[in-house]
Amino acid sequence: MWKIKGIAASAGIAIGKIMHMQEAVHDFCRLVDASQTPAEKERFYAAQQAAEKELEILQERTAANMGEQQAEVFAAHKLMVTDPSFVEVVLNHIDNQASAEAAVEYAANEIAAMFAGLDSEYMQERAADIKDIGKRLVRILQGGTAEVNYTGILAAQDLLPSDTAALDLDCVSGFITALGGKTSHSSILARAAGIPAVVGVGSALEKLNNGDTVIVDGHVGEVLVNPEEDILADYRLRIKKEQERAALLASVGHLPSETLDGHHIELACNIGTPGDMEKVIAAGAEGVGLFRTEFLFLDKTSVPTEEEQVESYKAVLAAMPDKKIVIRTLDAGGDKQLPFIGGLPEANPALGLRAIRLCMVYQDVFKTQLRALLRASVAGNLHIMFPMIATVDELLSAKALLQEAAKELTQEGVPYKSDVAVGIMVEVPAAAAIADILAEEVDFFSIGTNDLVQYTMAADRMNEHVAYLSDYFQPPVVRLIGNVAKAAQKAGKWVGMCGEMAGDPLATPLLVGLGLTELSMNGRAVPIVKHRIRQLDVKQTQKWADEILSLRTASDIKKRLEEIALEFEI
Repeated sequence: MWKIKGIAASAGIAIGKIMHMQEAVHDFCRLVDASQTPAEKERFYAAQQAAEKELEILQERTAANMGEQQAEVFAAHKLMVTDPSFVEVVLNHIDNQASAEAAVEYAANEIAAMFAGLDSEYMQERAADIKDIGKRLVRILQGGTAEVNYTGILAAQDLLPSDTAALDLDCVSGFITALGGKTSHSSILARAAGIPAVVGVGSALEKLNNGDTVIVDGHVGEVLVNPEEDILADYRLRIKKEQERAALLASVGHLPSETLDGHHIELACNIGTPGDMEKVIAAGAEGVGLFRTEFLFLDKTSVPTEEEQVESYKAVLAAMPDKKIVIRTLDAGGDKQLPFIGGLPEANPALGLRAIRLCMVYQDVFKTQLRALLRASVAGNLHIMFPMIATVDELLSAKALLQEAAKELTQEGVPYKSDVAVGIMVEVPAAAAIADILAEEVDFFSIGTNDLVQYTMAADRMNEHVAYLSDYFQPPVVRLIGNVAKAAQKAGKWVGMCGEMAGDPLATPLLVGLGLTELSMNGRAVPIVKHRIRQLDVKQTQKWADEILSLRTASDIKKRLEEIALEFEI
């Protein structure tokens, strides 16, 4: 037996035989006669239409199997297939006598290389998306099908979003990739589907042979190759225990989320569309801690009307009318470009015109959304959250526009709730540093750890060379979370978290000890986090938190939290 070490991308254990993913080899003519150029363009346009139809089906299937949030990537792919800049490059190559297949391949490679070379997580993710689209179009042009038939443990250089979503979950029990990180599209889809995965194993993937028996340990990021029978027996026992644990967690579902000493920690879900509300209720969550409103905007060629937005927001609020529903205002820009808003490309969109910054430039779009939110507030317990606030001035400007929207509705005689809570997403270190000042202007904080880690550590989450920095257990990140919680407590405001860390049961004792009172996560994580909360004593967690705040490294913090976790059943 020998081991491969990688990144723990999706928790769980899988045992099976390796099957390498076969890259499709397309043999096509690269040069055509000038007289064939019009026909090649027609072939490309036909492939575009076929790709859009495939992506619609894939989006619907992914939404049904994994959730609306995970399906958003394919809505973005539909836009990218017809993106004018992509189409222009393809047509230019055809004009230079390239076949449609060659033109698509050239265009996809050129644009992907450009994105991959930028110092931006968002653009690197776009590079993978462009490659995915290129592969799809070439396959369609060659008359290939979208069917994927793999069994056992899938080994691949990389898995593009389409690859992951197309896997038969009854046949593929786990996967291993040479590339990728914990927050890559394939890893996110794997977690949503519950498939154990280890990514970023590098050249070690080449040493795996078809038919090798492997154990994929998605908890620790290890692959055990051709293990002895006693090790297999041990891992089969662990799988059985995980199945028993799943049954236990299912029984916890609708029990109160209370600590042993009676403190209530609210558990909520992150959602992407109104259709996700069924899963929120099924998970035993108490509300929505983050409703991403981007889905309303990203696949539209014009600004969604106020009426369209009111309908969507009301649907979410009405599904749980007595529960807290936190709706984040538009977080576009970066990798989430709006087709109806022009603008020059940015060298580093993650640090550019996105979220609240974009909204304050396009105030007509923003005010329409604010009016729609206020109108929908009559249907439930609405909390409005502004994303990526970095300064007091930004917050005051956003609140002023909200007040303008309210004044307009009052003058028009349109009903709305006048006491809607307003908060901010703390995802910029600047906001964490002045949390005490911002607390005077908000009703709540919700900490977004995904961006907070990236901005605090100055490390791209998609860059394997700095992956060791992209860790929410890094001491500066933990301390910033503590500072925000302390500022909120002092001001008498509630503080929650809606990033990846919120759904990590290893972090739960720390977050409770720091003073967070709301945790919002993927529905799959709710039962285990709830079970952990029901095992905790707040006074003890406060002692643990004080101890952890004094630790010097991320590995020290994780080690201590792992020791604490051993005190619990699961």
